[in-house]
Amino acid sequence: MLRTALGAAAAALLLSLLPGPAPVHAAATPGRAASPDAATPRTNPLEGLELHPEWGTITGEAGVLRRGCRSYSYSYAITPPEGIWAIEVYISGPRLKHLAAGAFLDGYDPTSGPGHYKLCKATTRYGTFRIEAKVSIDDGSGHIVEGRLPLDTYLLHGPRR
Repeated sequence: MLRTALGAAAAALLLSLLPGPAPVHAAATPGRAASPDAATPRTNPLEGLELHPEWGTITGEAGVLRRGCRSYSYSYAITPPEGIWAIEVYISGPRLKHLAAGAFLDGYDPTSGPGHYKLCKATTRYGTFRIEAKVSIDDGSGHIVEGRLPLDTYLLHGPRR
């Protein structure tokens, strides 16, 4: 968890230090990103982004939703265009309820590997989960390109009886 938090903080710091046009900063409300028109914040940070399957994949791991709070896994693999990259990961549960997020950053994380998030059975239902990722690439001259990876759905079911 600490590694994911550090990666997210590093990504935010990196994007804020990049030269060129001012980056978009996260709004004070969790789950919402600032938009050019601050009066109309976006509820989905991937809304309007172009799909780039050639940049890689993100895959959730199906399994059993166990009692208590547990760690669950996913994997990612990217082959981004040249530049400094960052990945933001979003996990939604049944009824598309936002449950978890994470981040990976060039120079801090590898281009492929596992990721983890924590769910608590008391606040989560069995069902179909959805994992999505936003990839941001800075070409070194301050030009940032953003896109999304293909989403993946997977099932977390109840224990067998």
